[in-house]
Amino acid sequence: MRRHIAIVGLVWLVLTFAGLILAQVAFEPGTFSDKGQMIDDTFRTLLIMSVPVFTFVIAILGYSVFAFRHKGQPEGDGVPLSGRGRLPLAWFVVTSAMALGVMVYPGLTELPKVVHLDAQPDVIVRIQGQQWRWSVQYPQTGAKSNSELVLPVNRKIGFEITSIDVIHSVWVPAFRMRIDAVPGLTTYMSFTPTATGDYGTDSGLRLQCSQLCGLNHATMQMPVKVVTDAEFATWLAANGGGQPSGPSGGGQPVAIEATAGAATDGFATKTLDAKAGTPITFTFTNDDPGTVHNLAVTADGKTYATDFKPGPATMTVDVPALPAGTYPFLCQAHPTTMTGTLTVK
Repeated sequence: MRRHIAIVGLVWLVLTFAGLILAQVAFEPGTFSDKGQMIDDTFRTLLIMSVPVFTFVIAILGYSVFAFRHKGQPEGDGVPLSGRGRLPLAWFVVTSAMALGVMVYPGLTELPKVVHLDAQPDVIVRIQGQQWRWSVQYPQTGAKSNSELVLPVNRKIGFEITSIDVIHSVWVPAFRMRIDAVPGLTTYMSFTPTATGDYGTDSGLRLQCSQLCGLNHATMQMPVKVVTDAEFATWLAANGGGQPSGPSGGGQPVAIEATAGAATDGFATKTLDAKAGTPITFTFTNDDPGTVHNLAVTADGKTYATDFKPGPATMTVDVPALPAGTYPFLCQAHPTTMTGTLTVK
């Protein structure tokens, strides 16, 4: 028996040594938040703690399969083993100590830091989920976007999150943070972005729904960009920051209505005309009772969109002066059945 124990012990030491080396390999995607780094450090600690336990089990099982295998059909049950030797006692003591240690770190020391909410965040972002799109608003400035989430680096960000239809989940892999978006309820999280970047250079910078929410769940994502303070101020100004809510009053009034059953029938008006070189104000009337729609216009790589609201409701969106050409518009809630074309002359 001592020979078997010695061999298992040697195999265990070799596997543990190899496992600890592999545990040092940096395999995580880039981290762009303070709490994300905290989560990565905690994960790495737990991984290192699990290596000797995992390799001990593998060493015993692997050696047992090799050394005590039975050839042919067994004639009966194996010899029962029982006892309270030093080895089972040592296993119990060590694993119990590790379990208690995990309760303290990260349970009592790190977890409260991750879920802590900043009382006075520098920037507040409201995120709204809806099958199968995200919309974000910045209530301190009035800016909003349905095409990207932009955050300033090294600033405390507070998130107010909700949904208007089913349960979604806000998850940005590069921030390591995740929380559900629940209809009729506002959930909260906060953290500080620590590095600039965008989805084009790091795929982890995306706002992804991680709660199965229907047919197009996998496509429910939004690019995320972390920028400098100056770039953030410019972006806010370009997306309605500092402007009063509602139409600016200086654009051309262009009205469009969605009829009852619009998700199937589409917009009542599918072609619109506007004058080149003059700002446009779209007034969108949703006459579809209880069904959520919005109006989004894409021009020059940017999307200008109203809020998502169930009918009956009237919403507006301002679009800057456009050069002559044709531009698509659609309902982001029903992008395949509710489409149209804006012609600017």
